[in-house]
Amino acid sequence: MRFVLLVVLMLASGTSLVPVAFTAAGLDKGRRCLSAAGVGTGQVPPGDVLRSAAYRSCVEEHGMVSWWVGPATPAVLVVLACGLFFVLPVWKARRKRAVPLEAVDHDGRILRHLQHLAQVTGLKRMPRVVVDPSAASTGAAVFGRTGRPTVCLHGGLLARRTAVPEDFDAVLLHELAHIRNRDVTLTYATVALWRTFIAAVLVPYAVGFAILVFNSYAPQTPTYEVQLPAWRALVLPAFMTVVVYLARSDVLRSRELHADLTAARWGANPRVWGFVEPAPPTRMLPRALRSFTELWRAHPRWDLRREALADSTPLFEVPGLLMFLTGSAVVMTNGQLWFFVAHSGGVGPWVWDVVMALPCAVLVTGIAGTVLWRSTVHRLLNGRRRLSGAWAGLWLGAGMTVAELFGNRIAIFRWLPGEPVVLLLLTLSGLTFTWWVTQCSHLWVTAWRGRTIRTPMLLTLAGACLALCAWFWWWQDYGVVLANVPGLLGNPLGAGNDGVVLDPTGEHTAILTTAEHAVALLSTTVAVPLALPAVAVLWLLPLLAWTLHPLSAVRRRDAAPDGDRPSIPDRPLPPLRRILSAGLFGAVACWAGIVWVKASMHGWQPPVRLRGIAGALLYQYGMSAALLAGAAVAALTASLLVGRYRLIAALAAAHTAALAGYGGVWALTASDGCLQGISTFLSTCSWRPAGTWQAFQYLLGILLILVTLGGIGAAAAVSVARRAFRRSIRPAAFTRAGYESRRLNLRRLAVGALCAGAIGVPVALLSSPELHDSSAPAPEKLRPATHPRFAAQEAWRQAEDWYNLGGRALLVRYDDNLRKLRALGPEAQKSSDSAALITSRLPAICTEFGKVAKDGDVYFPVPDPRIQPSWKTFTTQAAKGSDDCLTGLRQSDAALLTAGVQEINQATRAADTIKAWIIAARTGRP
Repeated sequence: MRFVLLVVLMLASGTSLVPVAFTAAGLDKGRRCLSAAGVGTGQVPPGDVLRSAAYRSCVEEHGMVSWWVGPATPAVLVVLACGLFFVLPVWKARRKRAVPLEAVDHDGRILRHLQHLAQVTGLKRMPRVVVDPSAASTGAAVFGRTGRPTVCLHGGLLARRTAVPEDFDAVLLHELAHIRNRDVTLTYATVALWRTFIAAVLVPYAVGFAILVFNSYAPQTPTYEVQLPAWRALVLPAFMTVVVYLARSDVLRSRELHADLTAARWGANPRVWGFVEPAPPTRMLPRALRSFTELWRAHPRWDLRREALADSTPLFEVPGLLMFLTGSAVVMTNGQLWFFVAHSGGVGPWVWDVVMALPCAVLVTGIAGTVLWRSTVHRLLNGRRRLSGAWAGLWLGAGMTVAELFGNRIAIFRWLPGEPVVLLLLTLSGLTFTWWVTQCSHLWVTAWRGRTIRTPMLLTLAGACLALCAWFWWWQDYGVVLANVPGLLGNPLGAGNDGVVLDPTGEHTAILTTAEHAVALLSTTVAVPLALPAVAVLWLLPLLAWTLHPLSAVRRRDAAPDGDRPSIPDRPLPPLRRILSAGLFGAVACWAGIVWVKASMHGWQPPVRLRGIAGALLYQYGMSAALLAGAAVAALTASLLVGRYRLIAALAAAHTAALAGYGGVWALTASDGCLQGISTFLSTCSWRPAGTWQAFQYLLGILLILVTLGGIGAAAAVSVARRAFRRSIRPAAFTRAGYESRRLNLRRLAVGALCAGAIGVPVALLSSPELHDSSAPAPEKLRPATHPRFAAQEAWRQAEDWYNLGGRALLVRYDDNLRKLRALGPEAQKSSDSAALITSRLPAICTEFGKVAKDGDVYFPVPDPRIQPSWKTFTTQAAKGSDDCLTGLRQSDAALLTAGVQEINQATRAADTIKAWIIAARTGRP
């Protein structure tokens, strides 16, 4: 898993940095020619732009890397790493000047002893053995690949073989353990990947930005001005280098510890690991500093290796570094896929969304989810405290947050995003993922009857993958926009839009506006088709564990390698009736709230002018508030009644209350008018089930999302409170397994009914066209192409590209020539022959104005339609002034010469307007 993570990190980093290196070096500046021509990001360029002389000239002058360079970068890196992988063993053997073992083992005793050790370790094939006589250390090394390994014995080790044979055996067993653990290939593949990353990614990136800085600050006129995005791009490789190096060190360090454990199981004397004296106890800060420096080491310290031999438990913990690297890798991967889709035609159909989200979900689930399951099983096998997953989730969320900050999605034209609080969602998503997976793994491990846990593990990880896929889908489509645009989180309808529904009475305007903003924001969640299925999986999948037969007091399982088949003591699950009772209690609260809302509106009796859309919305929002309040009561009650699996219990109880409460909303609304004491809009009794479903189906999907979030929050609050007041809050006692087994059929019936309701509602919502038609307008307002802030960013980018790729050079040439013209008068006054001076210099000045105008006609028009008339005036008047000036000189026509000067003055005023537009675009950029 660590090696897979390293590969993903290297490919994602290389794919990100290599194209930027080409751009910084000036080899890909031509790609910005479309932006200079006014073509927006993700737009299909018009044919007339592609066929224009200005575009062809721009591409030829500035150069453009082919489109296939970006997608081909990962393949090139893999090919280079594979080539280096096969070259490294040969180079290492030659560098060490190793000789075959036969050259020093004349009697064959060492070879026979090595063959005996190979038989003890169970190796089917004897590795190739060489000797490095120049190495004075008492160690050895194995290199090559797992299929054809080579063991290199150091000269110092052979010299001590007869004096301390046990140490000789321990060193050899450690090296043979690398072969038996099949990590030789991974080791040298890791080294090859890291060196390829340095040579093929970091070095070109450094060269490219060195060229950029040199061109920017060279004495001659700079061709490019370094802006904030370029400075951010200088920070990006530093972060990626740190992340890749930490992943590389983690791979190499982990293999050493596992090789030590394998060698110890084969009978290696632990005394060989005691050569180095243990470090003296240190204070807190130095200890923390040593732990930090340990992260950068390819080989663990000797004291850590001795501790791992004494107690291998830390090897089965969830390392924070691995979680952080996983979070960083998944965000960098998602960012690269996001940019690829954005530059290949914009946000396309839902297939592109799945292509961007699914690999990231699989990566997190495969690495983090598997580690969490492994740690949970190990803790149960050893009778240790149950894993909470909180620290792992914090590290996972921190990795995603930091990687997003260093990326170029949420903060491009500034150092921090416009709405930094949105980044908390990344941390909360990591916490929720690890918490849910940890509780599900503990639940299924203690309830599963099979000999292996592979089936429930794959089932749980598949559910977690579905939920993560829905989350990344939402984040890449809407979360990135919310984080980027200041104020959009508070008003998702956009600046200046306070809502479309107005209260004629003016009494409930604040409620309607607030609710409308909340619905517009939350409708982005149901705009993701996977959101509702993911919500159903989160609380239904764990409930299936209660449908299994109770287990015996002690059972055995194939959960430990090489050995004893340790047993997991059976702990009965919390009674399902407590969870369902909490859900029914919340349903009663929902019904009570619904009746109260209807009674209040009945007593209020809305006037005729509020019985339209405003009154209907007030009724819908009141019903929704009652449902959410009842679901929150159910989640809190379940969390208090259940000592373990609070998250699972809270989600199940909250959704049970929501489904039952929605039944009350549907029944009482469809029969409005039948109960006169709580009738709201009608006074006659009738039955309208279809109309009630259509009226509430839009909000129902949003309510299911909110119920899930409320259940997570309630479980978290109870868990934090219990940890803070551990002595005063006691978990509820569980009933005996035998007593629970007599209610198996009832549990299955209850779970089956919940599954039918939880699956049926999302299926009905997703198959209803009204839901998509109603929810489309609100999410669309968060699209980058339509939001004013993103439009301003696009305008700034086009202005910068137009200015840097040719507009600046034209304006500089014009200003230089204008200064020459204005300096000609004072010089003529000082000259003894002013007429001759003017006659000799003015033709060249007038000719230059004509050349600038001609080059301006060939170049792109100003991309801003408001400034295009000024650009037209600039080129036209400059050309006309040049012609009149030259004609007046040839014909000695003073009037024509004066007209030419006036036309040049008009061109100057137009140029001043263009320069003011550039300054305004830079100073007022988003």
